[in-house]
Amino acid sequence: MNRDRQQVRKMVNVLRVAENINHWAGQITLYLVFALPAVMLYEVVLRYIFNAPTVWVFEVSNFVFGGIIILGGGYLLLHKGHVSVDIIYNRLSVRGKAILDLCTSPLFFLFIGVLMWQGTDMFWTSLARWEHSPSVWAPALWPVKLLIPVGCGLMLLQLLVNFVKNIMIARYYYKEITIAKQYYY
Repeated sequence: MNRDRQQVRKMVNVLRVAENINHWAGQITLYLVFALPAVMLYEVVLRYIFNAPTVWVFEVSNFVFGGIIILGGGYLLLHKGHVSVDIIYNRLSVRGKAILDLCTSPLFFLFIGVLMWQGTDMFWTSLARWEHSPSVWAPALWPVKLLIPVGCGLMLLQLLVNFVKNIMIARYYYKEITIAKQYYY
């Protein structure tokens, strides 16, 4: 039993490193949330006060918004911020929640895996063709498309962390490990 506890402690340390990656990715993404209205305010001031609209703000705001959405996914998974139906879920014990999450996890792995696969294909195609936006500004699109596999990678990392945590909770229950309460409450 002592050996099991040591293995659990080692695994918890590895999981914390993976969670820290998503935490810091979320913190960096937070700055994009502040950049978006700043860029749009810049356009409003130029357009309506100086009568000098830009050709790039609309696309940059779309790119930044897309970056916020895709890069924030792992952070939301870390903090259980995604929308869920809690009618049955909230009535379950900590172990029951872990078991239900284990049963539904393959669907999420499949969805994010396909999204990452297709997003990676889109990125490589865009890079190989040196694809540009059809606008007047015409920025390269591959950097924006690169965010899709990167964001999916962060989500897959967090899904894997959650999956391992749920296995640990279902196996050892919450009396054996301390992560259960911080994970579910």
